[in-house]
Order: sequence, then C-alpha cells, then structure tokens
Amino acid sequence: MVAAGVAPAGRTAGVQLMDNRQPSRRMALKQLVSLGALGALGQLRAPDLLAANPAAPPAGPIPGVGGRIVRRQDASYEAFRQSLVWHRSKPTRYPDLIVQARSEDEAASVIRYAGQNRLKIAVRSGGHNPTGASLRDGGICLDLSGLTGIEVDRERQIASVQTGARAVQLVARLAEHDLTFPTAHCATVGMGGFLLGGGIGWNHGYRGGMATLNIAAADLVLASGERVKATPEQNADLLWAVRGGGPGLFAAVTRFHLQAYPLPKAIRVSSYILPLEKLETMTSTLDRLARTADPKLEILALLMHNPEAPPDAPPEQSKICFLTAFAFGYSAEESRAMLAPLAQSPIAREALVREEEQPFTLMELFPKFFSTSTPGGYMGRYAAESAITDEPGRILHALADHFRTARSPVCHVIASYGLNLRAREDACYSSIARHYVGCFAIWDDEKEDETYYRWLEKATTFMDPWAKGHYVNEVEGQRHPERIRLCYSEASWNRLGELRRRYDPQGVFHSYLGT
Repeated sequence: MVAAGVAPAGRTAGVQLMDNRQPSRRMALKQLVSLGALGALGQLRAPDLLAANPAAPPAGPIPGVGGRIVRRQDASYEAFRQSLVWHRSKPTRYPDLIVQARSEDEAASVIRYAGQNRLKIAVRSGGHNPTGASLRDGGICLDLSGLTGIEVDRERQIASVQTGARAVQLVARLAEHDLTFPTAHCATVGMGGFLLGGGIGWNHGYRGGMATLNIAAADLVLASGERVKATPEQNADLLWAVRGGGPGLFAAVTRFHLQAYPLPKAIRVSSYILPLEKLETMTSTLDRLARTADPKLEILALLMHNPEAPPDAPPEQSKICFLTAFAFGYSAEESRAMLAPLAQSPIAREALVREEEQPFTLMELFPKFFSTSTPGGYMGRYAAESAITDEPGRILHALADHFRTARSPVCHVIASYGLNLRAREDACYSSIARHYVGCFAIWDDEKEDETYYRWLEKATTFMDPWAKGHYVNEVEGQRHPERIRLCYSEASWNRLGELRRRYDPQGVFHSYLGT
C-alpha cells in the first residue's frame, strides 16, 4: 500500500495546485486528496479504538447454549450493552438478556428458548446500523458477531458466509481464490445487517446495484427454532424476504451463500477537490458522465468540511466538494479508459487539488479510503438519512445552503453515482433508481443531540422531493419510524407483513423500530 501523499516508485503523485496560494496553505488538501473521499471521512470521524466486551462468566444457562449470557442485573451489563453499537449515540433501549451464540445450532437454541418463554428477539451481526436497531427494550439481543466462518467454492464462485463475518474478512478470503464481492466500504461492517438492508458496496453498479441481489441462498432460523435453507427452488418466499428485508426481518439469517465475481487486477483511483462554490461544475459533469459511464467505475462525491479552514471560520465558509472515482478494471488500459473522461472534464480543470490514476489492490482500499483507526480521527454521535434517486445533482444543490450551516466539521453529504438498480420480482428490495445520496449528522456533545437531529430532519425536506425511495440501513427510524415504510414499495411492504404473520405468528422477532 502507498503511504498517504506519497507516489509509487516511478510515478508522479499527480497532485497539481490550481491556484497561487502558498504551498504551506495547500498541504492539508494535498494530504486529504491522497486519502480519497472515503478516507477523508475516516480521517475526520474514525474511532480511536473498537469497543471491547468486558470479561465475565455466563450468568445462567439456556438449554443448548454455551456462549456468553449477560443479564440486565449483571455488573458488566451496561458496558457490554454499549459495546454492541459502533458509534457513541448509544440507544436508551435495554434487552433483558444479551446472548453471544458460538454456532448456528446455538442460535437456534436461543430462538427456541425465546419462543418458549415469550421473549422477543433482536439479532445483531456487527452493530453498524446508525440507529442501533439490534438493541431493543426487553427480550433477548442475539449477538451473532462471533459467527465469522467463510467457505469458498472457487469453481462455482459461491462464498458461504456466516452473518458475523466482517467485510474485510470476506474480501481477504475471496482474494485467495481470485474472487471478490461488493462488501461494505468500511472494513468492520458485519455482513448480516449490510446484506439484509440492501448493501451499497464496492463496485456496486457492476454487481446489481445492491449487494443483497447477489444472495444466491441463505440459511435461516425461524421463530419456532427450526433451521431451514432458502433457495430459488426451496422456500423461495424466504429468500425473497432476505434480499432486502432489513433490520426487522421475521427470522435470523445465520449464513449467506453469495455469488462471487472475478477479482479486478488493475484498480485505479482518481480524486479531485473543488470549492463548494464549484458544486455546479461537479454535478453537471457527473450527471453527464454517469449516463454513459462503465458500470465498473464507482464515483463518490462528497460535500464536507475543509480541513484548511481556520478554527474560527464560519461554517458557511469552510466547506468543499470532494470527488473520488474508482475504476475496477481487469487491465491498466481498461481502468485508464474509465477514468479518462473525468481527467478531461471541467472537474479536473477547476480542481484545487487532484490526484489521478493511483494503483490499488482491493484490500488496500479499506485502510486507504475508509480507515476506522486513522490517528487523530474520532467517532461521534451519529444519525443518517438517505435517498435513492435519479437526480443526485438536484439533491446536492438543494442541500448545499443547508449543509453550509452544519457547525460540526464531520457532518457530510455523500452521493454515490451508478447504482443502476432495476426492479426484481425475486427480491423485496424495492427502492429503484440510478443513484444514492446520504446525509450524515455527526457531532460530539450529547447536549447538542436535538440541534443535530433537527438539522438532519430539515435535510430530508430538501432530499425527499427528488427521492424514489430510501436505503433502510440509513434512515432515522428511531425518531421517525414512518420513514422505514418509505424504503419499500407498497407491494413489498404488504408482502413482508403477510410473511411475518405466516412465519412468526407469535411475534418472537422484533419488527422494525417504532412499527
């Protein structure tokens, strides 16, 4: 991996200053552009450590379960409960038991026990949902984060992945077989919640737009504790629900069987920084290029804080546009051809800083572009909203003035171009459009919670007019549960309800927050 801001041997860094300011005043942006759009956010918001579970013996038996059990009265309960959510906005919801299953059989035993004792179940795979959806009041939080097994059938290009496996683990395992999968951009995201909610992953446009559409089959535990397999030929209605059912599914998925793809061998990345005043340059260019872009080109465009801005600069004077394009080519020539339209565009000509055609392996993208352990980074309080849209440029312009009012330097807006989604009868995922825009409120002080929740709520008034749907993994469902319903078509929502009544008539599994 190439160190930030350092060009590979025999290459130039490709960084060009586009104005006459002193070089020392450009160093922050030069360093920032070398990180790329996602890495820039990691630099601003990464945690300085991952939550660790305090050691404690099991508090009591559940038949068939040898994994750890933490009860609400245990001294370790609160520290353990808080460790289950990755950000610092810990929900004020308290399960009676937290159970860490060590196997798929143990998961079934926990669910059977819950049904027999009239306890509701919420399932956790990695804890990355911004609302902390796996933490509910009462009942059991079934923690499957320890189920991380991965098996690869290279000939069939199928990866059998337990729900707690992390994105980076799957990418590394598949790379051993010259294969890949559109995992989450953040290395530590658990595959379970990511896939169930849809999954906007690496090279998404070339893989159906959402990772969930690449689920070939799934192993589930029903509310009765029965273990079943869902395939297109067997339990097809369950497979339909797994493909996008989100954090309110009426069963627990313990293993996914995923369609993998040949590993790109010549990934190239170009990044550009423009002042926010050049937003029109960025959006008009991307709106035009996205219509004919190769689906193997992933484009991420951000509105974010300028790290060069003086600490006392008003928020409205300290924002920038940041664009990173990832070409997932199988040859250097193919990737170079994908990036050429950007290099020849007004974006490149008007950029403050640019870095072009930098080579990476897929594994190198994680620490370079979305590190969760970047020195000096931090993790704050967190809330998110989203829009699946055909008009990302219109949303970015509608949000621009509102974004300028964000006082926190880690609030940001991100647009992902080229989802190229199409409706599928075999998947309940049903927010269909060509692009995605997400708005993220991130702050430090709990006393400012209401300020930033209101800021995010106002942002939705600028996003929703251009939205054709929403991404269920990134909606503020705890305060506005009605927005979860907007992530699905009426037909999909109604069918999910019918299947819930069929497969979980006693309501063993928690439904969506607030519903």
